[in-house]
Amino acid sequence: MVRRVIGLPAGVAVAALAAVAPLSAQPIPERPSTEEISASRRIPGLRLDASRVPANVTVITAEDIRRSGASTIQEALAHAEGVTFSDQQGFGLGSDSTVNLRGIVNSSRTNALVLVDGIRQNRITGDDVHWQAIPLDDIERIEVLRGGGGVSYGEGALGGVINILMKHDAPRQLETDSGVELGSYGWQKYHAAVRGATKPVRYGVGYTRRLVDGYRESSWSRNTTITTNAGWAVAPGLDAQFNLLHSEDTTAFPGLLTAAQTEQRRRQTNPFHGSNTNDIDQLSLDVVTGPWQGLSSAVTLFWRRQLQHSEDSIDFNAFTITPSRGLLLSTNSEWTAGALDNLLVSGLELTEDKATTGDRDAFAGPDSESNRSGYGMHVEDTLTLWDRVSVVGGLRFDKSRYEESLSFPDFTGGLRFQGWSPKLGLIVNAVPQRLDLFASYARPFKAPNVDDFSSRLGSFARSNADLKPQQGDAYEAGVRLSAGLARANATAFYTNIDREILFNPVTATNENFDTRRFGVELGVRGELPDRRVRGYAAYTFIDAEFREGAFVGNTIPGTPEHTFHAGIGASPLDSLWIDLDWTLVADAVRFNDLSNSLSGADNYGVLNLLCRYELPRHGAAWPVMTAYFKVDNVTNEEYSTYQSSNSLNLLGAGEAPMPPTTFLGGITVTF
Repeated sequence: MVRRVIGLPAGVAVAALAAVAPLSAQPIPERPSTEEISASRRIPGLRLDASRVPANVTVITAEDIRRSGASTIQEALAHAEGVTFSDQQGFGLGSDSTVNLRGIVNSSRTNALVLVDGIRQNRITGDDVHWQAIPLDDIERIEVLRGGGGVSYGEGALGGVINILMKHDAPRQLETDSGVELGSYGWQKYHAAVRGATKPVRYGVGYTRRLVDGYRESSWSRNTTITTNAGWAVAPGLDAQFNLLHSEDTTAFPGLLTAAQTEQRRRQTNPFHGSNTNDIDQLSLDVVTGPWQGLSSAVTLFWRRQLQHSEDSIDFNAFTITPSRGLLLSTNSEWTAGALDNLLVSGLELTEDKATTGDRDAFAGPDSESNRSGYGMHVEDTLTLWDRVSVVGGLRFDKSRYEESLSFPDFTGGLRFQGWSPKLGLIVNAVPQRLDLFASYARPFKAPNVDDFSSRLGSFARSNADLKPQQGDAYEAGVRLSAGLARANATAFYTNIDREILFNPVTATNENFDTRRFGVELGVRGELPDRRVRGYAAYTFIDAEFREGAFVGNTIPGTPEHTFHAGIGASPLDSLWIDLDWTLVADAVRFNDLSNSLSGADNYGVLNLLCRYELPRHGAAWPVMTAYFKVDNVTNEEYSTYQSSNSLNLLGAGEAPMPPTTFLGGITVTF
């Protein structure tokens, strides 16, 4: 459970960034100076060079995750620019923190589109993602596409896309890996996996069990996740892949505390504590053909179900079943003519979702039911001239229909939403494999969901049916630089969102607001030639304001103005690494304080220490064994990632105290 530490002025942050410019977050393995990503292809196994993607993109590989010592997906994402976290339900667990991109924050919902093996993870009723159901040890790579990534992936990507690809096989007939983690507050994690490939068959099975008592009272968690996959190369140019994920999770929530309660005793619960149980099943089948004369295609069928219920003192989380199913069709057409290379990507998505809420007794019938059906079509073309200049153009259309029978709010009827999402981009490889310049424009689209229509008091819920879809204008320009063992990037972005949906505590209802965000993302990582010292720095500045309405000119609550991550590592002995990691979050307005009349949220910073040692191997048949030890929040900083208000004062305001200094150790073994 990695946590982070203390506020400094922006000038100091920028100076620190410059000071560590030659360094990086994790050691950089031997690989080309440019990354490859799957995000722009949407066909399993096919990737596109990042030098042809007009966006600030981060690729986190399984090796990066292993070397970083991350225990949760949030920790794996922590070093990336533009990523923010907040524990908005008081769990006190890092793995339950909400993840957002570029300061687009709305309650516990993730305003980035999150995918696992191409399947949407954002819940139909509220866009939140149950991160604990995605086992970190089974992840092959995470691709973070900031900005208008909705052209290829669909509606909902206001902040961007987090594309997670799981491990499916291994290069050998049999490969196993296992690990054990033990730490403070009852933290236990056990993992085992078996993978392999014997032509024409490949396979993989993974098991993860996680237990934790939690820092705060009533913040315990029990989670078990099993992944299974099998692949078959049916014939040359024809491949099938089956993936299955099953997760069972019960997590207790202690609730948010007032500032006075936090001052009195940080570990206590509030009267509204309880627990949530989530069972998730996800099945998918990919059939890939090609390439035949540059043409590849994929058909994906999926079924996903989340069953959630709670046992708490106020019963505000109903028993809910949310099954989803869909069909995804994707094609890639590539051709070369002299100095021209062209990639045409197109696709069609058909989806159906349902959320049934009510009593657990099937004979009692549902209290509410939401049915959504929709489709999306997209086409995107990348034309590259002389391997130096790439022009990208794309267009997507999404349409969805909701049939609602809701008891809270009291609403029965149909809702229709549709939107166009254009995209334009330009990339210039000024120095091949060294310097890229890019600029882009996109207009992502996001329809309201069931939670947007509801609120805690039924008297005003009907007015929420008038909420309009959200549509953004996302502009982005940046530079990527690679030189030897060092990499750097700088990106400026400007995002206008029309009709962004935010909760207004003055009227006690969700409303549409016109907002804008201007920001800068700076990142650098690398290591010295002797590979004994490495480091990284990532700084994000975001100026977020309301453009129109009663709060025009005010700062949007919950968006930190400054986020800074820095780390440095040294290897005093062969196979031994000692890394320090520091995170600063500063200058955020408290959640719900739309009028900006109260004091801002507390700045905080967290320092973490990681020691990692790879035991010597005695021959090629000897397993790779790694032992590690982590100290999180070394300085024992008292902080909260979420601080709210009632827009008038701090009475009844909520915050979620995070743990003090914690210790964690583990060992991994790979055959």
